[in-house]
Amino acid sequence: MSEFAFAEASLQERLQRGGLSVAEANSIAGQVGEALAQSHAAGRIHGNLTIANILLRNDPSGLRVTIDGFGGEGQTLTSFDYVAPERRAGGEPTVAADIYSFGRILEQIRNATPADSSGRLAWEAAIHRCLDPVPERRFASAKAVLRELRLTEATASFDAANAARVSRDPKMWGDFQLLQQLGAGGFGEVYRAWDPVLEREVALKLLLPRGLDPENEYAAIVAEARAIARVRHPNIVSVYGVDRHDGRVGFWSDFVRGQTLADMIATNGPCSAKETAEIGVALCDALSAVHHAGLLHRDIKASNSIRSEDGRILLMDFGLSQDMHRTAGIAGTPAYMAPELLAGNPPTVHTDIYAMGVLLLYLCTGEYSLPDASKEISHSRTAVPPELEPIIRCATHSDPQQRYASATRLRDALAPKLAAASAAAANAANARRRYLWTGAAAVVLLAIAITFLFLRRQGHSVMAGASPAAYQDFLAAEDALQRFDKPGNTEKAINLYQKTLERSPEFALAQAGLARADWRMYLDTADKKWASAADQAAARAATINSETAYVQTTLGMIHVAEGKDSLGTHELERARELDPRSADAHAALGEAYRQQGRLADAKTELQTAMDLAPDDWRWSYWLGALQIDTGDYKSAETNLKTALEKTADNARVLYDLGLVNRKQERLDDARIFYEQALKLDPEYLPAMAALGTVLRLQGRFPEAVAIYKRAVGKRPGSWYLWTKLGDAEQWAAVDPDEMAKDYKKAIELASEQMKVTPDDAFLVSSIAGCYASLHDSTHALPLMRKALRLAPQNPDTVASVAESYELLGDRDEALKLIAKALQMGYSADYAKKTPELRSLRKDPRAPQQIREDASNSSS
Repeated sequence: MSEFAFAEASLQERLQRGGLSVAEANSIAGQVGEALAQSHAAGRIHGNLTIANILLRNDPSGLRVTIDGFGGEGQTLTSFDYVAPERRAGGEPTVAADIYSFGRILEQIRNATPADSSGRLAWEAAIHRCLDPVPERRFASAKAVLRELRLTEATASFDAANAARVSRDPKMWGDFQLLQQLGAGGFGEVYRAWDPVLEREVALKLLLPRGLDPENEYAAIVAEARAIARVRHPNIVSVYGVDRHDGRVGFWSDFVRGQTLADMIATNGPCSAKETAEIGVALCDALSAVHHAGLLHRDIKASNSIRSEDGRILLMDFGLSQDMHRTAGIAGTPAYMAPELLAGNPPTVHTDIYAMGVLLLYLCTGEYSLPDASKEISHSRTAVPPELEPIIRCATHSDPQQRYASATRLRDALAPKLAAASAAAANAANARRRYLWTGAAAVVLLAIAITFLFLRRQGHSVMAGASPAAYQDFLAAEDALQRFDKPGNTEKAINLYQKTLERSPEFALAQAGLARADWRMYLDTADKKWASAADQAAARAATINSETAYVQTTLGMIHVAEGKDSLGTHELERARELDPRSADAHAALGEAYRQQGRLADAKTELQTAMDLAPDDWRWSYWLGALQIDTGDYKSAETNLKTALEKTADNARVLYDLGLVNRKQERLDDARIFYEQALKLDPEYLPAMAALGTVLRLQGRFPEAVAIYKRAVGKRPGSWYLWTKLGDAEQWAAVDPDEMAKDYKKAIELASEQMKVTPDDAFLVSSIAGCYASLHDSTHALPLMRKALRLAPQNPDTVASVAESYELLGDRDEALKLIAKALQMGYSADYAKKTPELRSLRKDPRAPQQIREDASNSSS
């Protein structure tokens, strides 16, 4: 037996080094067959068996063979030569399909052995039967193959104990608790897991042990995680981290509850034309983001797409994604593979478009194997809806150049309005180009006339995808949104942005502006439809042109607000690089730094924004808000008064001035500011709620209950207002059952909000407070710990958790945390008035600055 120069290698590597002896050939074939037989007996199908995952090792006892990559059903295929015909047509992995792959491996072994070797005829007969195109005519088992080869006495080194270890669900991976195996493939296993640090469920993908060098395994999974992390889109799952534990590498991402499109079709049958188009639009938007990030997906299919419980369509599983310029190797699922892939050509954007076309066909017919090129698509057993047939035809054309040029083009063909108006849009685009050339002089004059406006708006170009009329609407929308504090202005801005986009659909700045306005509506109404609309508009803007500071700033602002701090900060820093003179980018980055506790950096960025755009009230307003958070009330008051000088009729600024006074225990002055804010905007609920808080701190609980009830009546969907109502009722003469009902309503609404912003420390600590007020420690304590992990340096969060511990009867922990909050700048005056700390203040161990005489019954 020849010696290897290395400890372990694949059969593929071994064959590349030279031929095999008869003894080696028999040993390898026998051990592979025994391993395959044992796995099939245990109910485990390989589904992707090639010479690359047959691993050889020279032990002192001789040549030892193992099979790598047992991953169960549903995996993608990495080598088409070993795939059984029925699988190429979209069939599921079976024992018969594994027998076909085993036949190909035997064929490779036979070709590497001497031609006159004994038993040659038996090998020829066995290979011929393994490779029969009809599955029923192949060997029934791997044992039967070995009997034909006369290798039944061969001893495989398949490690049954190791097989059991891989196949059964482990309970832990590092600190992660593995709750449920969701699926497995040739590359890895996916689990629903619990992240104990942030106390939330995640989807955890673990690379299967492959017998490779650990560093190579780690590099492979890091590459996959980075590929996904580079794609930022609401229809694509976000990655949180990557690590290595217990000899296995993995990464974790959002856990999405829902149903794959494959399961959806299996359960409900084919989709209507409208639903197919809607799903296609969402997936094309996601795929466009993939391509714009310089990646190919390479495995688009129904089982790699999911409809979440909230109705979103998400593209998943980037296990085959790689940079467009590094596309070696055939990969994918046969039914979705374009003809040029099957011919051995590298994957391209056009092969992803082809797969998307096949997916559309599957969605509307339940079939995902295309008819012969000579047949019409409508010859499939379930007819393709006539309005979709030409779109699917184009996407799946045998000539790549005849397919849609991009995912965006396919998306536009699917969109109901754009499908009917594609020719008109093309004519309009040509006409616009002619206008730009023939009317150059007029454009120059227009540009000169509004140069000041360009500079004021960070140098945006008037012709960046917009007609002059559309740009004027855009400027009007910007002016309206800049004064979002005025009632009705956000709605006005949305209408103007939409009007702009009707005239110039490819105007990226208007799409980004619409995203900002939609998000502002979400902040003001708490209606999740606006959050979803903002995500979609921001993604559309990035698809059109992500290389502008305005678009990048929009993406970053929304992602930071959603709790995706790392991603949002990266986008905002990119925006600052694109336009260092953008006050907008500097201010938004300052807000992101504030969220992360980088207060010095935040102040620097906001001050830079004020220097670049001194007439904009927002920057001094934001800086004032930052200074309130840090306890610098004097500076905050100065900056807020500067903002009020620029916008005297600004309810938001008046509200923050009331907050400054409240935190300095000037409660009567605070009440005046809040009342002024409500006079300007009677529907401004934060001012209404703050007025209730002042009354509560003054011990006027019945009045506080009355104003909170008024606020809840105006916005019954506000978790915050229900929370404040419960807080007031806790100390007023209110029926305890009514108070409990209101707290439960707050918890119900806040839990829905936490699905949108799961890492909002204020939200988490508020829900914890509601549970604590109900004396429900089982639900309160995990949320309290999470809030502290999310914002360990935020004095308000720490104080809020201290109050919850006090309500739950844990005085020691409450004392420790309130002392910490006070050291970080939490208002001692506020702590002296907080009803939840009434008994704690009488404790001799209470911090000196808030301690009260226990005999003082008036406190």
